[in-house]
Amino acid sequence: MSDPDRLLELIEEGVVEHGGDLAGWTRRFEDTLQLFDGRVTLHAVLKDAGPSSRDGVVHAHVMATLHEHDDEALDACLFGMGEDREAALEQAAVMWITCVAGPIKSFIDNEPVCMTCQAGVEGGDASEGYSQGDYGLSGLRAFVGPSISRGFQDGAVQLALDDTKPWFRFAAESAAPRRVHLAKATVVSEGGEGWRRELEIDGHDVSHQDPNWPAGVQGPGFGYLTRFAVFEFPRNSTEISRRAELERVIRYFAENFAKYESVDRLMEEMVRQGFDPDLVHETESVSTIAFGRTLFEGHGVQYSPTVILARRDGRIETDVPLMSIPAYARARALAAPLRKGMTNEEFEALCLYNAESRAILQAIKASGDELDLTHLKMYPSVVPDRGVNEKTMDAALAALDARVERDRLIPKKPWWKFWS
Repeated sequence: MSDPDRLLELIEEGVVEHGGDLAGWTRRFEDTLQLFDGRVTLHAVLKDAGPSSRDGVVHAHVMATLHEHDDEALDACLFGMGEDREAALEQAAVMWITCVAGPIKSFIDNEPVCMTCQAGVEGGDASEGYSQGDYGLSGLRAFVGPSISRGFQDGAVQLALDDTKPWFRFAAESAAPRRVHLAKATVVSEGGEGWRRELEIDGHDVSHQDPNWPAGVQGPGFGYLTRFAVFEFPRNSTEISRRAELERVIRYFAENFAKYESVDRLMEEMVRQGFDPDLVHETESVSTIAFGRTLFEGHGVQYSPTVILARRDGRIETDVPLMSIPAYARARALAAPLRKGMTNEEFEALCLYNAESRAILQAIKASGDELDLTHLKMYPSVVPDRGVNEKTMDAALAALDARVERDRLIPKKPWWKFWS
């Protein structure tokens, strides 16, 4: 029996043994498993667990197709560890049953079951599975599963990481243009260094790390908690169609970047073809930041997680998280598949277009190629709306200058600093 088949068999055995809210007939058919009276079909794939993996480690993806929701597929990334392959598969199966099955069953029943809660219910009774806190999934129908943990001796820490904490912040802004999604959040305690969050949406479609996650509580030297959530955009939401159009703009811009003598000519042609001018501008000013970071992040450059927005109506918004801007988040998700269809030269040209990347190249050139990029710390970029006036742009640049000056008054280790 193959590992994926064995994993599905273990999930089936566990669900049948659990019964209760997960009850219903099950059926194995070829390489799939039907659950919950045939309302959901599972398919499993095992991935490479990494260069340091051993036989007792498995990296699995279990896709759940929801037949009552346009056959949307929810991809759960699971790791299992044990003394041998069988034990690792057993742990991965237990993780799916404990953390993923409940949110999925709750979602299709529209009722929280198996230690799952519905998030963001005004006046909700948490003891009944209805949480007033939204876990960072504001305004969406969302069901959040229980967390599993390792390395925690003090239960008070886990209790403090409740529904008011932004477990799934930016998940909605990052999601692909579909209605239903599965998100995975892992929060890692690093003692005095604080907390780090790892967010994944729909398997590995979106992967994001927050180095300073606001847990609001001191954790152990090392420990982590992981939980999953199913969330849905409303049927009448215009965000899905807008995001689909945004992805079309990002793809066209990236795939045709090298074909034009200037970016201005490319943007003019895109508008002439009927692409939305605001989305074209947003792609040029924001999505290219994401592309550039894919080139240098692996070298340790310390990027700002925020930008300063200069709005067309004259407002200046400081410290806007980049992950809250779909043009950035979706460009990050699309970078890898886009790269496969481009030559190295074409992809590098795209990544080196934005001001951040040009500043890094200038720093490298100034140092004679001896710059340690881990010592490079970037200030937020100023990002203008299309058509912003000069007065507003000057005010945004003044806000950046004020931040630079404020930092100069704070004694600390010297850093290279560049901004746009």
